[in-house]
Amino acid sequence: MKVKQMVTFNLLLIFILILSACGNRLAEEIEGYQQQMDDVYTINDELTNHLDNIDSDKIQNHISDLDTDFESEELEEMISELEGEILPLAESLNTKVEEIEVSDEDIKEQHDKFVESAQVKYEFAEQLSDYLSTYQNSVQASERLIALSQSFMDNQKERDDIIENASDDAVVDEINTLIDQLNANSDELDEASKILEGDESIQSKQEQIDEVLLPMLDEHVDSLNQINLSTQQANNVRSISLEMYYGYVSYYEERKNTMLYNEKLQNIQLQNILSLQQSYQRLDEDYKQEMEELQSGE
Repeated sequence: MKVKQMVTFNLLLIFILILSACGNRLAEEIEGYQQQMDDVYTINDELTNHLDNIDSDKIQNHISDLDTDFESEELEEMISELEGEILPLAESLNTKVEEIEVSDEDIKEQHDKFVESAQVKYEFAEQLSDYLSTYQNSVQASERLIALSQSFMDNQKERDDIIENASDDAVVDEINTLIDQLNANSDELDEASKILEGDESIQSKQEQIDEVLLPMLDEHVDSLNQINLSTQQANNVRSISLEMYYGYVSYYEERKNTMLYNEKLQNIQLQNILSLQQSYQRLDEDYKQEMEELQSGE
């Protein structure tokens, strides 16, 4: 009976020693891992602080409401921070975290969560930067289209005033010659631009601009320049009309840009991008909790 008790005691002692050795080995592995991660943690803390300060609800609300104050000020600051500070940090974090060597399977399981979180942070910053930049470009292109439209109206009024005040027969004859050519050009342009208001693909519309409308405007410019004019008023009418044609060229170029921006925005769900913020926060919380449990031996 005493021999059996002695054997049982020895087995228990061996088991305790094994557990102690394993515990010491894991503690050493964790300590070595944490030392490797010191610089990574520093970068991650700075990056996470930037990302956590992004107000996703505010972005969603402002963009949905087309808040012009947000577009012109806060939006520019946010894009600048994403491109100038956040993305470089995210790139650095992903590079450095891939260099960490982990041999223990329990630690590696948690490290993989950290790696995934770093990847999600980069995706969040990159996709949000791309979306906001595209949105900003779309807004600015729309503003330029509005400015061009206003310029057309101003030029139209100035030209109409000259035409209405024309009284000399020679002036009237030359202006009428211009008007005939302008009307013919206008009819041709109106017909060719109808496709832009239809249901055709963006590619078809862009091809219409590049292959038909822009070359047509070049021809319209030539058609006015080929008219022989001798009176100042008629030359003024032509100059204003040419300025309007050059404005049309800018207008159609801007229309192409607007089509691209709007198509890109339609194919991206902003909410899916913003949800990445919660994704990396959950991964960070899991990583922190699991590492604490490993360190405490639970």
